[in-house]
Amino acid sequence: MIRVPGQNPQPIPSSHIQPPKEANSDEKKAQDTTERPAAPLVGKSSIGRGPELDSQAIAVRLAVLATEAKKKEIDAEEFERILQEVINLTGLEEPQAAMEEASKKLQHEIEIELQKIKDNKDLMEEAEDWQSFAEVLANLSEGQAEAILTMMHEEIKAL
Repeated sequence: MIRVPGQNPQPIPSSHIQPPKEANSDEKKAQDTTERPAAPLVGKSSIGRGPELDSQAIAVRLAVLATEAKKKEIDAEEFERILQEVINLTGLEEPQAAMEEASKKLQHEIEIELQKIKDNKDLMEEAEDWQSFAEVLANLSEGQAEAILTMMHEEIKAL
């Protein structure tokens, strides 16, 4: 039977609660001598451990919820500002269409920048190749350099 304070004075029958088992005297002494950890002062685990801990746990939880609500409010205001800016930029009145149009424009700009990076990479690789060729020519003897230049001159004439 369970009694709930402030509720019906009649006991409530409970079939799922088992009576505590008798522990032998050695186990009782071990339980009595061990220190029980103090209840945490914050969090859900302190609820039900006394009115002072309940109120503190509830106050902390309310503070967390208030902070989360404020953050969501700020996020919603920020989203509304961004949406209004997108509507102004695209000239479209429907928010979904404006966001899609802005996304397309942004994707196009990203693709242009990626192409510029690829072109610059190709130019850098070509410049490195010419620099390597210059180093090879600098390490050649005068006769070897003249032979390479003559060969290049003949190949150009052939084209």
